[in-house]
Amino acid sequence: MSETLFLCATSRLAQTLRAEVPAGQTVWQTCRALTMGQWLGGLADEALLSGIEDLPLALDSDAERLLWEQVIADSLASGAAEAAPLFDLPGLAASAMEAQALCRSFGMAAGGTADEAQLFAGWQESFLKRCRAAGWIDAAGLQRQLVRLIGEGHFALPERVVIAGFDRLTPLERDLLEVLTGRGVIVEKSTFFAVDRSNAQVFACADVNAECHAVVAWAARQLAANPAARLGIVAPDLAAVRDRLAYLLDDVLHPAALRPDAAEAPRCFNFSLGRPLAEQPLVRSALALLALGNGRSKLEQERLSVLLLGGFWGAADSEADARARLDAAMRRELPYFTTPGALPRLAERAQIPCPQTIAALTGGLEVLAGASRSQRPGDWGQRFKAALAAFGWPGERSLSSDEFQARRAFVEVLDSFGRFDALLGALPQGAALSRLRDLCRQRVFQPETRGLPAIQVLGVLESAGLQFDALWVMGMNDDRWPPPPRPNPLLPAELQRAAGSAHACAEVELDFARRVHARLLRAAPQVELSWACAEGNRVLRPSPLLAGLPAAVDPAGRVETPASRLAAGNACVQIDDALAPPVGDGEKVSGGSWLLRAQAICPAWAFYRFRLGAEALDTPVEGLDPAARGTLVHGALEAFWRSVGDAEQLAALAGAGLAQAIADAVSQALAVFEEETRTRLPARFRALEGARLCRLLERWLAVEADRPQPFAVIACEQPAEVEIEGIRVKMVVDRIDRLADGRQVIIDYKTGASIDIRNWAAARITEPQLPIYAALVNDEVAAVVFAKVLIDKPAFAGVAESRDILPGVQGLGEERQKIFPPAEFPDWVAVITHWRERLHAVAREVKDGVAAVSFSDEAELKYCDVLPLLRLPERRRLLREGPVRLAGTGDSG
Repeated sequence: MSETLFLCATSRLAQTLRAEVPAGQTVWQTCRALTMGQWLGGLADEALLSGIEDLPLALDSDAERLLWEQVIADSLASGAAEAAPLFDLPGLAASAMEAQALCRSFGMAAGGTADEAQLFAGWQESFLKRCRAAGWIDAAGLQRQLVRLIGEGHFALPERVVIAGFDRLTPLERDLLEVLTGRGVIVEKSTFFAVDRSNAQVFACADVNAECHAVVAWAARQLAANPAARLGIVAPDLAAVRDRLAYLLDDVLHPAALRPDAAEAPRCFNFSLGRPLAEQPLVRSALALLALGNGRSKLEQERLSVLLLGGFWGAADSEADARARLDAAMRRELPYFTTPGALPRLAERAQIPCPQTIAALTGGLEVLAGASRSQRPGDWGQRFKAALAAFGWPGERSLSSDEFQARRAFVEVLDSFGRFDALLGALPQGAALSRLRDLCRQRVFQPETRGLPAIQVLGVLESAGLQFDALWVMGMNDDRWPPPPRPNPLLPAELQRAAGSAHACAEVELDFARRVHARLLRAAPQVELSWACAEGNRVLRPSPLLAGLPAAVDPAGRVETPASRLAAGNACVQIDDALAPPVGDGEKVSGGSWLLRAQAICPAWAFYRFRLGAEALDTPVEGLDPAARGTLVHGALEAFWRSVGDAEQLAALAGAGLAQAIADAVSQALAVFEEETRTRLPARFRALEGARLCRLLERWLAVEADRPQPFAVIACEQPAEVEIEGIRVKMVVDRIDRLADGRQVIIDYKTGASIDIRNWAAARITEPQLPIYAALVNDEVAAVVFAKVLIDKPAFAGVAESRDILPGVQGLGEERQKIFPPAEFPDWVAVITHWRERLHAVAREVKDGVAAVSFSDEAELKYCDVLPLLRLPERRRLLREGPVRLAGTGDSG
């Protein structure tokens, strides 16, 4: 027997002890510090090599969880096959795995009167039976056997064992210490603390955000006073505040990290909480590539967009622009569900040059398609590696340190996939990928930290045994500290309470919290504790364990971030910049009537969208979006009226004749739609959409049949062009009818419920298409109307020169006509004159470069596809902060 062994509660504490440098020594022996699991695992290897006993093979956590899943799935299949899909199998397996560990560690026996306990007893019996048959054992069970072997006199033991960082011991751990003592080993409990009693104070913070600010401000002050200080930040619910703390620590202590080239620069802080390997961008890309399968299955476009716009495969950098163009073309031309194999054909048809990307995609799909239908996990691991190599993963650029470590961790998972061969047997590609994805979700990835960081951000368990120069414990609210009990649902609650197992009841959690609290108060000379007074509208309370500790005299600090400094200082200069360059000679401005519509609603919208050409990418939807459905309605009505022609023929159609004419028009509209969009609607979906269109047209044509005056349809989808203030405006009029007296009615189909015609009498006409045609193109117009083609309340909405032209449309001068006041608009000429003047005024704005973020109602921006460029949140902030004049608007807050 020789040396001293430190048995540590956490691997972080063991690593810290091994890294300690004795004061005044240049050469020293590294402290032998291990967790109990690590030390007993080494003894298991020794037993195997020396032949002490033929121990079963210990299942790692992943393998044990899979075995529990199989046991539970088989049990459900035999007893509740119909309800089996309703169960959360991974969740049940995790609970069963925890219950088994509790039984081993606390000496509890499964079983009880509750249904859940009886179920677990059966599962446990099946689990142990399978383990015995295959020569396996769970980790806690192996530790029990090793404790027995130590008691029987096996293994060379250290002279002295120091127990470090344990807030409480399980019966299994106590049994180990008793056996060691019986073998003559000196067993001591580490009692080293930074101080016997710290100076502690409590901060009450407004909310969690203010609490995070206070913590980071304290850390910055501590490091400014002593750059060599060892600081600790402990939070009971670290996952809830991790991101906020990380962003604030970066903003205050590493502001240069905002630069992309400094994203992975060394930090002076480290989090004990890692992230799932599957969340690393490089691994997420690999899993997404493997999910393409053989390339023949249809996938949502969104999944292909993520791959095209992301990196880590093919020529992601050198062909980035071409891949973005291919993504835009896919959104525009391919259906919502499409196959990866359609992308090479689209790239060729659209003449988008990305040969390396297409070659990588084709090569990877071929490797996956060439696999056997069913293989063992080990074979799938090698097949997946070959496919990723063909895809060009992990990309053409050099990997950063964190990316390299993530790649190495993922390759380790692939290489070790074969350890599940005996458990899973042969399985299809989809199931193998699902298992691989689960393994990556379960594996916690934490990039290696260079050196010992000044600030350690920890959960309460990870802080066990660590000492600091100063410590801040946050999140000390009564709903989190003591933590709420969380007994295992598969074991009897009274059995867990009697054994005092972890999370069994409120008394157990209170005892645990008191032990941790006492330890934390002695972990540093100065300890700050904090709690949040509120969370949203919910009032919070401090933990009862804070009772008796003095309240802080000085208020909690708040840090300045780069963003707050820019906003508060003179770095941001407000410029009244409401004018763009005027429209130059020969400059073509696209948009047609939509240009004038956008200019009337918000000049900046028109400038960004139609002069600069900014536009949102198409968002594919499953089936038909509202715009496509509107296109079909337009097409069906166009086909119908080109066939029928006028009111007389409409009246002549009745019953089966009208139904057949409608059906023919709908069929023609669907065929044209499929041809123009290069899509093929599924037969069942096409039939349902056809039936909907037939009902809609039948409902609408009943309105047309009630028109008081005879009419003839003289144009459908009629193109028109007019020049306004030097700007050429092109548009398409849905339909033009001629009345018996030669006057014309201009009709625009609308399939949405919301239609606004009140703006026609306003200074800014936000629905300008019909007024443009009536005032600037055609002198014979007697009415301009929207045709509300709806199942519910179809009707005409608009204005007419006189009454009785269209049902429901009031003529000028009528008492019920409320849009155009008679005093201002005494006749039709006045309306036309108003439209002509206002349209020219808006067009002059476009010509002069008026481009202010100005609007009367933010709701009118609902369909603005350049909304982010308008920076509305900044506008709202300026209005809140005071009487700041917004550029070119005349508005003030």
